[in-house]
Amino acid sequence: MRKILPASILSYTQYGYLKVAKSLKSHCPKCGKTGNFTLKANYYQVKKTGLFAEGHCSECKKPSVFVIMLDERSDHNIQEAEIYIYDPMASQGRMDQIQGNKNIPKDLIRSYTSALNVSQSKDNSATAVMSKRVIESVLKNYLGEKTKEQSLSQQFEQLPKHVDLSKPIQSLSHLVHPDRPFYEMLELEREIDDETAALLMELLEGLIEYLFVLPEKIESVHTEIEQKLK
Repeated sequence: MRKILPASILSYTQYGYLKVAKSLKSHCPKCGKTGNFTLKANYYQVKKTGLFAEGHCSECKKPSVFVIMLDERSDHNIQEAEIYIYDPMASQGRMDQIQGNKNIPKDLIRSYTSALNVSQSKDNSATAVMSKRVIESVLKNYLGEKTKEQSLSQQFEQLPKHVDLSKPIQSLSHLVHPDRPFYEMLELEREIDDETAALLMELLEGLIEYLFVLPEKIESVHTEIEQKLK
């Protein structure tokens, strides 16, 4: 399953107090192209807090399955329902991105690949061991060998001193400066072609994921782990 980010949703419909995606743009699992999907869902078949929907890719015309997460326990404030597309290659796609990233150390890629393999084989003990190795490899990449004798907790406390987490956002200040071509494009003073439009959508999705999705995801998983281990 792959989550559809808000920037990729083209239009909405209303379901109770929730805004639900009606049409969206996504990478098609069938043809590999970016296409538009108009969703068809039967809201009379809602099970618990979710339902399935179907949408045909505008490029290859083949159907894909979507999962809409509905939760009306919120306090009557209009919120957007989360939506996911069934994409069997989503996990492999992330692995391809990791393996193709020259900035990621090879030992980290090896340990992450091992952790992924043992988790898929349902070897939970091995998953825990390999996950610890992945965390250690991540920390070693930024902190070096000198902190190896410290606990993982102590190493994480030092991590913000060694990595500039604000750099990706600060780099955008240069991109959107009034003297830059990108700003002229946003102001419709410069033509924008299909390829640039696609890159613009990637930038929006990355920005939303970086600022909203990832922090919330890490915090959510952190909370769930703590509750699970109580």
